[in-house]
Amino acid sequence: MLQIHKILAPVEFDDLIDDVARTAVQFASLFKATVCFLHVDDPLSGAPSLVAGSLHTARHSGDELRERILEFVPAEFLSSVSASYHTVTGDPVEEIVRFSKKNDIDLIILGNSVKSAFARLFFTSVEEALIHKAPCHVLTVVEKKR
Repeated sequence: MLQIHKILAPVEFDDLIDDVARTAVQFASLFKATVCFLHVDDPLSGAPSLVAGSLHTARHSGDELRERILEFVPAEFLSSVSASYHTVTGDPVEEIVRFSKKNDIDLIILGNSVKSAFARLFFTSVEEALIHKAPCHVLTVVEKKR
């Protein structure tokens, strides 16, 4: 039987944060696992991010990440499992793989937003790269059509 003790939920502050966080907490409850929320600031992306700073120094703390997650996920929902909150700066794929290996992660749960055909042709997604490079199982949560 599949054993899951630690779940990693990499989060961005987009439309999928609620679904990703809830799915991670549900799986953690089901398997009696710990969930680790991780935000990776990619300084090369040029996109706005929670964490600002140099290539190797995250300016915000895990506590601030927790507060941002609580804006999207009710505290009572999160209190049903053991959770930790982490922020790092760097390449998202490299940092998620590094965190997974260092922390013996058994399952990564991440969001996969619907992208245009143009975006799929010309940009490698973090999700696609993680499926090939992750040291564990990867579950994607797809964006619901509205």
